Amino acid sequence: MSKQKERVGRKKQQKSQSRWLIVAGVALVVIIGLWFVFSNRQPDNPQTRPISKLSTADFHSLAFSLTEPDTVFFGHHGGLLMSLNGGKDWESTTVNNADAMALAFPSSDPQIMYVAGHDVFFKSTNAGQTWESVGTNLPGTDIHGFAVNPANASQVYAHVVGFGIFGSQDGGSTWTLLSDSAPPSTFNLAVGEDSETLYAAAGEAGLWKSQDGGLTWKAIQNIPDRGVVAMAYVPVNEHFYVSTLGDLAGLYVSDDNSQSWKPMGLNGTLLAVAVSPLDPDHIIVVNDQGEVFASRDGGISWSGE
Repeated sequence: MSKQKERVGRKKQQKSQSRWLIVAGVALVVIIGLWFVFSNRQPDNPQTRPISKLSTADFHSLAFSLTEPDTVFFGHHGGLLMSLNGGKDWESTTVNNADAMALAFPSSDPQIMYVAGHDVFFKSTNAGQTWESVGTNLPGTDIHGFAVNPANASQVYAHVVGFGIFGSQDGGSTWTLLSDSAPPSTFNLAVGEDSETLYAAAGEAGLWKSQDGGLTWKAIQNIPDRGVVAMAYVPVNEHFYVSTLGDLAGLYVSDDNSQSWKPMGLNGTLLAVAVSPLDPDHIIVVNDQGEVFASRDGGISWSGE
């Protein structure tokens, strides 16, 4: 009888051990899975902190002054703001109640500045002191995406919602349709490594590239995540910054013409990015909460110091 009890006891112990082994195995699988997910995501730097927070209803565009190292412009649906201390404090400009969705300042002429958006196309010829509305032959007035050739202040590009990508050689007065095949969700344009290379950020539709001045477009397949929001190309060092959507959303940089990408240690949904033409290590980014982040060491740290 005692031997039988012994056998029953051993069986119960074996069953209990089996159950614990199964539970431990499942837990191990979960831990490994979580490790895989988070080990592939760039961790937030504990030193990362915003230098300011914008109180506007939306956050669209950023651009540095071409002459003043700490002067930055920020565009939103209600107009254009300006900071004189690298993004720490912001004040209104003369552009009010206008959709400053896109900003473009050509490095070849510091006096020229463009603002474009919904029913808005303004140009300044005196570094933003005064602005004039430019009359055009565009078929629509909803401009989502605007860029200027850094080497030629009169060569500009625009994505007009519902119509396609247009180009102008006279500063935006007369336009020619270049392509209607770019994604309709395009809302950011940038001139790349030469005057014939254009990039289009199209949100969930990804990042697109043209190497013939905007006539034909191809999707870039190797972006770090599933979509691209903001971007900035820096001619002086050929660094190309993009902000992405998805689980790995954040800021990435390519130094080989979009062939490969490296995370910049700033995660989240980032809606605008700008790099100073006077100092390519000075980067400013705005996220979807209106928080302004700055780096003065090329993205190694994000404290703005």
